[in-house]
Parts: sequence; structure tokens; C-alpha cells
Amino acid sequence: MRKVILAAALAIANGSARAQDARPIELGIDAGITIGIGDDRGTDIGIPVQTFRAGFPLSSRTSLEPKIGISIHTDGNTTSDYRAELGLLYHLGTSRYPGAYQRAGMYVRPFIGFSGVNKEDAPDSNSGLIGIGAGYKFPIVSRLSSRFEANIAQHFGDDDFTEIGLLAGLSFFTR
Repeated sequence: MRKVILAAALAIANGSARAQDARPIELGIDAGITIGIGDDRGTDIGIPVQTFRAGFPLSSRTSLEPKIGISIHTDGNTTSDYRAELGLLYHLGTSRYPGAYQRAGMYVRPFIGFSGVNKEDAPDSNSGLIGIGAGYKFPIVSRLSSRFEANIAQHFGDDDFTEIGLLAGLSFFTR
């Protein structure tokens, strides 16, 4: 009987240790300003939402983050802009929020992706992109953080140009 009780206690302790080690998925939205550098480049302001993202933890300090953004506007002709990225966040953490590397503190985010523009009365243009960003997450409440980032990206393909971006977002954590 003692062996059964001991085995049950060990199983419960093992299960609670796994539950504490479970890493949350980060769901987020970002508002942003993107400034193209070079000839005939413009500024894109996406407020209140420029992109949607999801972060999938790989370890306590790294997470894989796909991000998408789509905008459609008309001024007599319909134009669709789209962008998709895949980033790898490395959380530097902070001593102020120990053990909460993915919810608070500095991070760096190298990323790759593609973007494009579809215009009703002009040829489509598409380009690949590669870039890096750095930012900081501030916890608001237990499962909600704010996030601020500055980044730079190089586009290549139909359009070759460099852009800089500033993002401000909210992150919701699933647990």
C-alpha cells in the first residue's frame, strides 16, 4: 500500500513540474510605421493594426514567430499590400522579472519573409526580405505584455530597397 501511495505522489509531483515548465504561446498585434529608404519610397503607417503574429516557444529563451500583414485600400483602383515574415526571437531576459524571459525584457529578432503589392491597373510587384529587429517587452498584467521594437530590413527581387520600422504592440500569453 505504501508503494502505491509513493508511486501516486511521485506521479503527481512529476505532472506539476511539467505544468510549471509549460511555455505559453504568444499571440499579438502590432501597430507600426515603416519608412522606405531610397528613390520613390514611401512611408506606411499601420494604426491600429499593421500585423498579426504568433510566437511558439522552442526553449525558455527562444521562440519561432510567424507574422502576417494585409492591407487593402481603394482610391478609384484597388490596391492590396501583403507581407509575411518568419522570425526567431532570442529573449535576453531581465533580472527584474526572473523566469519570465518570454514575457518581459529585451529581445532580438532576425527574420526572413516576402512582401508584395497587387494593383488593379498596374503590374504586381513582389520581393523577398531579410532583416533584424531589437525590442523590449513590458508586462502589463499576468498574461498581457506591451512590446516595442525597432527594425531594419533589406528587400530584394522586383523591388530592391531598405526600410526601417518602428512597432508598438500587445502580446497575449496562453498561460
